[in-house]
Amino acid sequence: MKVLIVDDEKHVREAIRYFVPWDSYNISAIYEATNGQEATLVMREHQPAIVFTDMRMPLMDGAELLEWLHRHYPNTKTIVISGYQDFNYVKPAIVYGGTDYLLKPLNSKQLIASAEHAFRLWMEEEAERKRRQRQNMQLNALRPLYWDKMLSDLVGGQASFHELKLPLCEELGMPIGAHDCRIAVISLQGADCRLLQRFHGDVALTAFVLANVCNEVMAADQSGYAFRSWQGGGELVVLLWSAVMQAETVLNRMNEAIRQAFGVQVDIGLSPLNPLPEGLQHAFKQAGQALEERNLLQREGRIHPFRERADRSRPVEDYALEERLDKLRIAVLSGDLGRMERVVEEWAGHLAGLPLLTESGLLQQQAEILTVLKRWRPEEEISLEPCYDAEGLFSVENWQGGLKSLLRRLFKGNSQTPDSRLVQEIREYLNQNYAQEMTLQHIAERFFISRENVSRKFKQITGENLSDYLTSLRVDKAKTLLQNTNLRLSQIAELVGYEDEKYFSRVFKKTAGVSPREYRKHEEET
Repeated sequence: MKVLIVDDEKHVREAIRYFVPWDSYNISAIYEATNGQEATLVMREHQPAIVFTDMRMPLMDGAELLEWLHRHYPNTKTIVISGYQDFNYVKPAIVYGGTDYLLKPLNSKQLIASAEHAFRLWMEEEAERKRRQRQNMQLNALRPLYWDKMLSDLVGGQASFHELKLPLCEELGMPIGAHDCRIAVISLQGADCRLLQRFHGDVALTAFVLANVCNEVMAADQSGYAFRSWQGGGELVVLLWSAVMQAETVLNRMNEAIRQAFGVQVDIGLSPLNPLPEGLQHAFKQAGQALEERNLLQREGRIHPFRERADRSRPVEDYALEERLDKLRIAVLSGDLGRMERVVEEWAGHLAGLPLLTESGLLQQQAEILTVLKRWRPEEEISLEPCYDAEGLFSVENWQGGLKSLLRRLFKGNSQTPDSRLVQEIREYLNQNYAQEMTLQHIAERFFISRENVSRKFKQITGENLSDYLTSLRVDKAKTLLQNTNLRLSQIAELVGYEDEKYFSRVFKKTAGVSPREYRKHEEET
């Protein structure tokens, strides 16, 4: 705490210095001035908390100094020391918040009491100011989280627009008469090579930083507000309520600001104009669809407007997915890493040649690939994300490299022999297709292996004939149906792969030791 003593009489300044117990209140500095003008210079340079001032001084008297202090340093505590009791001298002290008015000659006890009162008062108020400052800092830190939650609920249909309308206008600058809106959804995943890595993979922090950049762009005209969505994967959402017809211009400015700050741009899905508030949910879905259905192979333009189609189902991008999956399955079963990589190279070439590859379409293909790989290595943690280049654009080359790296890792840690993997695939295929007509030739063609090798390898690995395994599987399924349904035998026979009921009964009795009817009767009695 610092103190200023203002008096044109030196002995008065010395008396104040002598009598007041400065050390008891940790006074760090004591300054002096002979008039109000000098005092203002000291105040500007050092900002003392406590001022002792005379009233009658040359150049600038105490009344003028008190008024100046009240205007420029309202938190400062003042103690007036004067040789006059005239009301004209007392009034400024009252009007401008003086804590005490002491008369000369000074009484040491009164001086000490007045000083200690001013010290305590200033410390109490300073403590309260700091408490409020901390509280405001906490509220400012929580404010974005509050709006993230409120606006996420609003576009998700869980909050009332009418309850939020006034705060939206007062705090975020939405015009009171706004009646239209557009929503943009920003993909954080697409910029992962730069942004997520820069923020150590922290999606929440990345969204927070990007929201700040976007809101700075919109601050000048208060055209909208950017927030992190709490729905789904936590995309960044921009709610535009002003200049909605120039939305793409605003979003391009945002992308340029992001590029200048981080060296990468992001993909943005944009809804068409919707009525406010009833169109909020619809606009949010449209923006998300526009982002999911953007063409990953497109290298120009990062704003993707929603386009209405007669058929909202996923566009047909790939007519030969199952064929490529079969090739990958066979390559995995062969245990030949080179063969697997050639399949991946062929797949990547196909993707690069497509006229349209949407994000949703690519993710579906990757899900099918992961299914194949997880059946091969169920004990492994396997994941595959779309790969983006340094500009935040999808890269077929990076996708191919990522999938090859995954295959090499899985191949390196694989302990199964190719034959055991083949037999495992055959068993899983039979488990899923036992109700269909199934011959040894059919299975051999399905797995690109000779009939003789199918039988031999199956017997080597499992210890039983393939035909016996299929029969046992079908009989077990039939037992379940006999126990738990009232279906006729002909229906059960058909459901487990036998067209002829009599033939089914003979096979069942040979395997189970009793006929299907005897088995059902026995189960009902028990």
